[in-house]
Amino acid sequence: MTRTAPLLVFLASIGWVAQVESQAPLFVHASPVVVGSGSGQVVLADFNRDGHLDMLTRHLLERRLAVLLADGKGGFGLAAGSPIALEYQPGWMARADVNHDGALDLAVTSREGNKENINILLGNGRGEFSRAGGSPVTVSASIERYKPDVQFADVNGDGKPDILTANGRRNTIEVLLGDGHGGFSRGSVVRLESDRDLYSFATGDIDSDGHVDVVTASSTEAGGPGRVVLYRGDGKGVFAERVESSLSVPSAPRMGMVADVNGDRRPDVTLAHAEGSFVSVLLNQDQGVLAPARRVTIDDGMSAFEIVVADVNQDARADLVATTVRRVTPPSDSRIAVFLGGSSGFVPAPGSPFLAGPGAYSLDVADLNKDGKVDIVASSFDGNALTVLHGVSISLRLQAQVERLRACQRLVPHVGQRAATTGILDAGPRQRGIEIIAAVQEPRTGLDAIADPERRVHIGRPD
Repeated sequence: MTRTAPLLVFLASIGWVAQVESQAPLFVHASPVVVGSGSGQVVLADFNRDGHLDMLTRHLLERRLAVLLADGKGGFGLAAGSPIALEYQPGWMARADVNHDGALDLAVTSREGNKENINILLGNGRGEFSRAGGSPVTVSASIERYKPDVQFADVNGDGKPDILTANGRRNTIEVLLGDGHGGFSRGSVVRLESDRDLYSFATGDIDSDGHVDVVTASSTEAGGPGRVVLYRGDGKGVFAERVESSLSVPSAPRMGMVADVNGDRRPDVTLAHAEGSFVSVLLNQDQGVLAPARRVTIDDGMSAFEIVVADVNQDARADLVATTVRRVTPPSDSRIAVFLGGSSGFVPAPGSPFLAGPGAYSLDVADLNKDGKVDIVASSFDGNALTVLHGVSISLRLQAQVERLRACQRLVPHVGQRAATTGILDAGPRQRGIEIIAAVQEPRTGLDAIADPERRVHIGRPD
């Protein structure tokens, strides 16, 4: 056998490890967090200012909210005063520090009789909430069965959180201007297209002029293509339609997250679709002009409900995380789909889709246990516990495989050379992968390839 044969055998074993690693799940299931039945929207934020991310869940039918405080190690317990009993069925909720006291506050929508309200709950920095003076704020006449959406954004540039709210059936978005003390007054009304039936919206500086804009997705009950429209903000709380920014999209769109998904520093648009097993990505070409939708396919028979954009594998590229629910029997069968971004688009992450509790219509992502990896939490409307997925680092996923690789060293014949050595170098958060280093040590010098970059073998996710 030649002197290079041992190294060739060893490099072949490295290729085997790389193939196994590419199939190792990017997330693992942690213990579910019991919150009671009917959890809808789930929010991760530090509500008691201890540096740990807590959980907030909405329970529509039970008329309550629940705040669960984190211990920083992956455990959660109910905050004092939780669950929070409400006099109304909570619709959507959003958080911001509306009175500038350093504690997060909540806006919770409700529909009571013929009124749609925004309920402001002020946080005390310990995970407890109380109703603000002047709350609730009535915004419009209600439409049966539809709970209003709500989002915070500074639409007039005064540094104070403002509110945008919409019903989903009515062709308007109402703006409430914040006074910085927890109070809100009526602002402008965004007039949407009148020939549509279903609307959803998101905010962001879509046209890169420094002002908050509104982008909407709409459809008709009769079917047919959906439509995405940009309403440009003037920085004073008023929004005007840019006709040239209207774009036809696949049917039944629901607005996902507005975020830069391709690294060009322009906010792009993501969409879920109630009648299709895919999500759409609309790239921002410049100044708010959106390119035709690109489809990212999910499992057949599943529909996406909420989409979050985040870098889940630490390669400095945006990835997609979506809750998906089966459209046919059983209606609450749920999965969490994760797609990794690359130069050629999005591909399913290793292990995706991941099982979730029944009725997982909402999710949020963050580093819950402070290990530097993104974790996922999903609701369970038809169950009593949240699904928790912990992110696993490339190094940890490969460590077990490297141990097996070291065992393969016994396959290397000792023909004028000693057994090969291995090592792991973490490539860091802005590189894609890690290095497994293989070396055959020379008996004369005692040196090996770990000190020779040209003889290192880099294993990472290919573009």
